[in-house]
Amino acid sequence: MLYNYFKIAVRNLWRSPLYSLLNIGGLALGIACCLLIALYVYDEWSYDRFHRNAPNIYRVVEKQPQSGEIYDVAITPGPLAPTLKADFPEVAEVGRIGRWSGLMKSGKQVFEEGNLFFADNGLLRMFDFPLVKGNVATALTRPDELVMTETSARKYFGNNWQQNPAVIGATLRLNNERDYRVVGVLKDVPANSHIQFDILLSFKNLELFDKWNYNWESNNFHTYVQLRPATDAAAFDQKIKGQYMRYAKTGTTLRLQPLTDIHLYSNFAFNTDWGQHNDIFYVQLFGVVGLIVLLIACVNFINLSTARSTRRAREVGVRKTVGAQRWHLICQFLGESFLLTGLAVVTALVLSSILMPVFNELSGKTLTLDYSAPPFWLALVVLTLFVGFMAGLYPAFLLSSFQPARVLKSVFRVGSGQTFRQALVVGQFVLSIALIICTFFVYRQLQYMQQKNLGFDKSQLLYVRLKGALRGKVFDFKQELLRQSSIESAAATTATLVDVGNESNITWEGQQPKDEFLITQMNVDPDFLSTVGMKLERGSNFREKSAKDTTWTFLVNETAARRMGYTSQSAMGKQVEFWGMKGRIRGIVRDFHFRPLNVPIEPFIFQYAPGNPYFQMLVKTRPGQAQQAIQTIAQVYRQYEKEAPLKYGFVDQELDQQYRREQRTGQVVLYFSGLAILISCLGLFGLATFMAEQRTKEIGIRKVLGASVAGVVVLLSKDFLRLVVIAIVIASPIAWYMTDRWLQNFAYKTTIAWWVFILASVLAIAVAILTVCFQSIRAALMNPAKSLRAE
Repeated sequence: MLYNYFKIAVRNLWRSPLYSLLNIGGLALGIACCLLIALYVYDEWSYDRFHRNAPNIYRVVEKQPQSGEIYDVAITPGPLAPTLKADFPEVAEVGRIGRWSGLMKSGKQVFEEGNLFFADNGLLRMFDFPLVKGNVATALTRPDELVMTETSARKYFGNNWQQNPAVIGATLRLNNERDYRVVGVLKDVPANSHIQFDILLSFKNLELFDKWNYNWESNNFHTYVQLRPATDAAAFDQKIKGQYMRYAKTGTTLRLQPLTDIHLYSNFAFNTDWGQHNDIFYVQLFGVVGLIVLLIACVNFINLSTARSTRRAREVGVRKTVGAQRWHLICQFLGESFLLTGLAVVTALVLSSILMPVFNELSGKTLTLDYSAPPFWLALVVLTLFVGFMAGLYPAFLLSSFQPARVLKSVFRVGSGQTFRQALVVGQFVLSIALIICTFFVYRQLQYMQQKNLGFDKSQLLYVRLKGALRGKVFDFKQELLRQSSIESAAATTATLVDVGNESNITWEGQQPKDEFLITQMNVDPDFLSTVGMKLERGSNFREKSAKDTTWTFLVNETAARRMGYTSQSAMGKQVEFWGMKGRIRGIVRDFHFRPLNVPIEPFIFQYAPGNPYFQMLVKTRPGQAQQAIQTIAQVYRQYEKEAPLKYGFVDQELDQQYRREQRTGQVVLYFSGLAILISCLGLFGLATFMAEQRTKEIGIRKVLGASVAGVVVLLSKDFLRLVVIAIVIASPIAWYMTDRWLQNFAYKTTIAWWVFILASVLAIAVAILTVCFQSIRAALMNPAKSLRAE
């Protein structure tokens, strides 16, 4: 019997190749899209779950009261971790990690290490970052020790580093200041770890030699705790709440963040989370888009199957007459559905392999189809059974319900199921049009962010990293640059104005008790404002002074002045203390954006301390001379720094990178929206073909009676266009709600313009007209004599 069902199913496939191709092609596209997005969602979900102790590991984060609000901050002070281990028996292990950077020298080799961190031994014992060489129990317990990944070992010691006994114990010099011994080599950090590093330096170095960073007033580190298995995490979360106040006497409280939540649920203020992270909203959005495309493909299958039900009505009548039971027919039609789905899945695997590089480029991933993994095949079988069952369930029950007497007497109504099919078409286009509208607004928001006036001039502005010996000759380097004809101006700074991440507390004249907030700072020189095009609202710029001059003055932005309770006028001359430096406010800078536009402008302070380190040189090039300026900078750079490689970049390009996640989201949604429309149009094309076939004689009679080709096209097209218009009416409020919700993530956002809905509607109607009219025109041009002779 099963073999007979299989033969019938294959025969039906060959009998109607167009419908078979539309069914298999539509399902294959839907399954391929769903498969790619499922891989993406799984990869995002898998972050940090490879650690054996993951269920018991938490990151300790702060809740800081400021301006009557509570801000979540991911960084904590260095001394916090040992107090947690000493004060709470529930804590099995603690670990800390702090971001760093610098030049690492090994012999004659010099590398700039941007993925460099200070960490302690507890971090290695807590997490599964296994050592290939070295002892995890003793690594990073002395201040002059470091461990590196296998990739870094190859970089410093060659491809045969594993056979080199001198690797362990080798000395590397950081910033020509301090030597570190290699005591271990780690396996490369997995891509699905929120902590990513190349080299770890011993945290003991900071404890012993960096009193400025290692104190309760300086939040610069991520702190992790591993709780004992029997510990109630919720109760412990309440227990440590006042630990910070116990030692630092501030209003800051603590809370626990589960390790497995860090990647997707980290929305911290002040740029304090430097780990690899995404937003659960975008992951959910991708998942919804994948399910929508798959749903549209399944709807196509149901629509085409029910539309062709009359073709098989007589077959059902004959089978029932000769004794077939309804469940036999249901099994037969479900079997055909599973066969089609199986072919679609095989096709989808081929499509997924072809599209994988493109999808990886769009999503920023390195995903692969792991054919050797049993869970992959299990998931594929489940997907095949689920899609086959869901796509074939309604057609199977519909076809098996036909009454033999009515069918064989030819009184079976051709229009059976028409309302249901129309509802499915409307549903398809509702989902597709909603995706298109949302995609339009994603790109409008991206365009808005890229074109918004940030409060400074980012055009022709590039940065140069100051490294090595150059840091001691910053102003000599600057003066040499200013002599070059391609350079308009230059300024020494500590940051590039791109998501500045150096914050601390400030005290000010007239401050109320317990009124405190964090303020972001930069050390700049007097040419900074003119170089970046910032404007003073009131007051005056810095004046040149020597490195020994300790008379401090500050510039603050308008937001900082308001936060201190001043107006721009009353703030002038007020005394503030920042980082132990007491001075007065000499100018108010107009507000500018130094963070992504999804957060409001925050308080900012500029200082001019020529004796303190500078890490960047901002250079304004003359119009049209950027490439010449880069060549000039490279030549001048080599005069002052012989070892460290030149690193530079354009500020506007760095600013665009802040919105890379939104750009990728927009691109992925755009392409999948296009696929959703394509799949919907495949179904529409199939239905239009079917309707044209059903009305062949009617069309012939109308043409004999004088109907024009245009009249026949309108006759066949108007019902489908009416369905698309209904879909537009339903999709518009849905898209408005989804867009409005997404835009809530941005403090500065575009408006929801009515013309976007009109444009999307016109696009949907145009696509539907092209799809339907192709088949309608073909039917209208048919010779009426031929159509009237056909039986």
